[in-house]
Amino acid sequence: MLIKLAGPVGLEQPGRPPRHLSSAQAQVAFARLVVERAHGTGRDELADTVWPDGLPDTWASALRSVVSRVRAFVTEQDAAEDALVAQGGRYLLRLPADVTVDIEQAEAAVGRAAEAYAAQAFADAGRFAADAVACLERPFLPESAGGWVTETRERLLELLVTGLETAGLAACATGDDRAALRFADSAVRRAPLRESAHRTLMAAHVAAGNRAQALGAYHDLRRVLADELGVDPAPETQAVYLDLLGGPAAPVLPAPRRGRRATAAPFVGRGAELARLAECWEHAGRGDTHVVLIAGEPGIGKTRLATAAARRVGGAGGTVLHGRGDAAAREPYQPLLDAVRGFLAAAGDDAGGEALRAGRAALAAPAEDTLAAALAAAARDRPVLLLLDDLHAAGEAALRLVRDAVARRDGARLLVVATAPAPGPWPDPFAATVRDLDREGWLTRITLTGLGETDAVALARDVVPDGAFGRVPPAHRLVADTAGNPHLLLEVLRAVAAGPGDRGEPAPRVPRGVGEHLTARLAGLDHAPRQLLTAAAVAGPVFELDVTADAAELEPDRAMDCLETLVAAGLVREAPGEGGYRFTHDLLRRALYERATEDRRRFLHTRLADAIEQRRAGRIGPYSEALARHWAAGATPHGDQRAVRWGWRAAVRLAEEGALDEAVRLHRQALDHVPAADAEMRGEAQTNLGLAQLHAGHPGSAQTLFDGALQALHSGRLGVAAQAAIGLAGAVRDEPALRSEAAAVVSTLLDRVTGGDPGDPGDLGVVDDLTLGRLLARHVALGGVVAERTRATAAAMQAVVRELSQLEGPDHAERRAVLADDAAALAAELGDGRAQLLAAHHRAMAAETVGDCPARERALAALGAAVRAAGDDPVGDALILEHRVATAVAHGRFADAEETARRAGDGGAGGAGIFPAPGTMAGRQMHVAAWLRAMTWTDPGRRRPDIAQAVEQSLATLLAGERGLPHLTVRALATGAQPLPPGDEWLHVGGLLGLGAVELGDRTTAEALRELFAPYADLNCGVGYRSYVGPMAFHLGRLSVVVGDWSAAERHLTAALAMLGERGAQPWIALALRSLADALQGRDRAGDRASAAALRAEAATTLTSLGIR
Repeated sequence: MLIKLAGPVGLEQPGRPPRHLSSAQAQVAFARLVVERAHGTGRDELADTVWPDGLPDTWASALRSVVSRVRAFVTEQDAAEDALVAQGGRYLLRLPADVTVDIEQAEAAVGRAAEAYAAQAFADAGRFAADAVACLERPFLPESAGGWVTETRERLLELLVTGLETAGLAACATGDDRAALRFADSAVRRAPLRESAHRTLMAAHVAAGNRAQALGAYHDLRRVLADELGVDPAPETQAVYLDLLGGPAAPVLPAPRRGRRATAAPFVGRGAELARLAECWEHAGRGDTHVVLIAGEPGIGKTRLATAAARRVGGAGGTVLHGRGDAAAREPYQPLLDAVRGFLAAAGDDAGGEALRAGRAALAAPAEDTLAAALAAAARDRPVLLLLDDLHAAGEAALRLVRDAVARRDGARLLVVATAPAPGPWPDPFAATVRDLDREGWLTRITLTGLGETDAVALARDVVPDGAFGRVPPAHRLVADTAGNPHLLLEVLRAVAAGPGDRGEPAPRVPRGVGEHLTARLAGLDHAPRQLLTAAAVAGPVFELDVTADAAELEPDRAMDCLETLVAAGLVREAPGEGGYRFTHDLLRRALYERATEDRRRFLHTRLADAIEQRRAGRIGPYSEALARHWAAGATPHGDQRAVRWGWRAAVRLAEEGALDEAVRLHRQALDHVPAADAEMRGEAQTNLGLAQLHAGHPGSAQTLFDGALQALHSGRLGVAAQAAIGLAGAVRDEPALRSEAAAVVSTLLDRVTGGDPGDPGDLGVVDDLTLGRLLARHVALGGVVAERTRATAAAMQAVVRELSQLEGPDHAERRAVLADDAAALAAELGDGRAQLLAAHHRAMAAETVGDCPARERALAALGAAVRAAGDDPVGDALILEHRVATAVAHGRFADAEETARRAGDGGAGGAGIFPAPGTMAGRQMHVAAWLRAMTWTDPGRRRPDIAQAVEQSLATLLAGERGLPHLTVRALATGAQPLPPGDEWLHVGGLLGLGAVELGDRTTAEALRELFAPYADLNCGVGYRSYVGPMAFHLGRLSVVVGDWSAAERHLTAALAMLGERGAQPWIALALRSLADALQGRDRAGDRASAAALRAEAATTLTSLGIR
């Protein structure tokens, strides 16, 4: 199997036509999974790769849809197991051993080509390199963006240029002059600043006998380097040039470029700013004298930008003068005197001319008039760029002279380029000068911001040698930590390049240069702002002023003044949408945190935790993770119960939000803080950790739960031991090494709870009936036997069934499925037919809700078996008939559905605790069929004065053309003015609401429903297996079309089509295709109209064949 990632993404297998992925999202996900298949890709990293501009609200379900498409693409139809699996919070792509990947082949070929060239096997080198180039010239994921894609493209470009160079040199050696020039030209076009490519081009020209063109290529390179970087060619390039000058003998061919050396700080980016400065210089050359003020925070590159512009001016024949403001200078005109001194030194003592005479006169008698005359004379002779660094630090006299020189406008061609800190607390004279220049229209402002990800990668490639490049953090992380500040970026990259110290010790987490930068930034701050800033650094990436002020022991008014000082200094900024403030550069926050002593950090963490508990007592939930972090970091060395309990609380909250790996981390952290003498808490902590590991799919959960169960048993915590035993019995299904130990633990615990001897009541009061029922079920699953049906076992069975009825609805499907399996095992052991029917019902309901079709079919088979075993069972018969109606409607077999619905009877009084009552959903499913066919349905059952009936009636009224009352009903439910029915009916009514809202076409109602439905994007609408109203993704996609959110519409409808295709629900597939066509038509990008027309034609054919409008 050959996987192609360069060019069209696809698979090629012998004897089969090539297959390709059409979705850009699936392509980029597949590409990363292939590249990282050795160790897997984290769920969060994969989501960031698929949606680099920000995750959608329902990204978890959308990611599952993308992964499903990739899994279906790469897994063979007859494969025994999936090629793409989720394990421990990561996705692993398991490919056959003989699989090859085109870009990996190309990388290996580039290496072999260099080795062959070094061994003077030039023909082999050329063949290997040409093969690599043919692959790497194809674009990599051209429709995708983001940090990982950009970094991979950069790496592949590096390989491509190296391959082109090797191919060119090999062609020179074998006498293929045309190929050599073609490869070398391509290398130079792709990497115009790469000297090794230019040397290859020079060698190709020499090999072709074009010595003059080789010299021209050198001069082209020299000009490019001077214009872009202000530097000369490297010594090795100059050596090639000198060889060319020496005579016609061909120089020795250079070796292919094998790696980069670490270089001095390069100048990258700032293309727009350089263009603006060039435009200002052009205007100055025409007599438009003015000032360009380059402002920005320390380290942002103000002087580098001004110097780069000055080098360009000097290279083009202009005069460059340079001075620097100094608040401690003794001479009032210090920066101007420095500029004139430099001008005279460059000219030499014997040079003449008006400008030089005026300059000497100014130095002999420094005064405003003599210095002004010197500047004017120089600027009349030729255009002058006067670069004044740190102009804000200059004295009033120097500032006045600059203002007057610009105001004279007496034929001088002068451009003043000044640098200063970002606007803020400027000295009064400088601020007044800026206002005057601005008011007169003589000022151009350039405010520098941080470098972007592309420039950060370029900087890394120029600074970090090849051998260390793998240690460079991702571009988005670099920019997030430094805010793109070039100085901070360079410090980070230099630390990466330096690697471990001389003795192998790891490099500090924050480079030393960053600490020095922080010291300079803090130098002008008073004690109180520093105090607040240190507390903020401990608080974390985002801090709230009132809580942080309490920790810093500052009164509110004083804290507000300090905050304003820090904002003005550019150290912190507001964090819109995050409820507080954050450091402008997170790297400085970490540096300040590391600078504090360990005791100081522990003290501040504790103060912050106390402040949160006091100030946020009424809404403490969202702060549980922060409290867990602060109590853990502030914990006493020998254990801290507060750290343990807040760790548990935060872990539970994160698990509910789907952050399972983070929940495991917090439980592990909590275990570390259990006091050594507290055996009871240790058993509970081990149990919590093991259950979190089990839930997250982490290996080792069985061992953790085994240890927790033993600890809890021996410390008398039978309730905790029971939870550990239940989890352990589940864990050994995947980790069978401890299966016998799990059986022994469960058996021992049951003996303790129920009494090991006849007449012994045991400790029944310690473990509730539900937990006992689950223990008994796990005992049976592990091969145990429930000896007899006692009052305790009967109560346990009833408790499990009762708990199942409390888990109805969209929020507990996973727990409902697990408990239903327990109920089925226990009911079968006890011979309880009614409980077996209910267990199968609940298992099928849970499976259908989450779209697990195989599990649903197994549960329905168990339901059928229970019905047959019971003989005449109206409840079971009614449930099965309802499922048949739902299935017929989903497949478009409306006549079969109508006939079956007419036969559906009453499920009996009470329906065995099942709601809605068995038998009632068949008629309600026909309302959905009526909507699909734009027809009406008369329900033979009794009318129900409830919410569901109102929604069904509204849908029918909408089809008849009436909007008023239906809109009232739909709007009230969408906005929460009237609650949706609880339990299993929620998703059914939700699906009907989605249909009605789209019929209404009201954007605000559609948006309200999108917000309501977003948490359930990956579920099915309906009363479990008893009715079907399409996937929630279908409704979210159609609602997104109504509000004009085309990308969300495409994402949801694509996911819906995958779910519907698995079910074979042709009517819903056709409607989803039609809605997707509407989304593409609305987006109207290149090719969208043609795609929309094709989708509509496909949908129309299906709908016509089914007799649907």
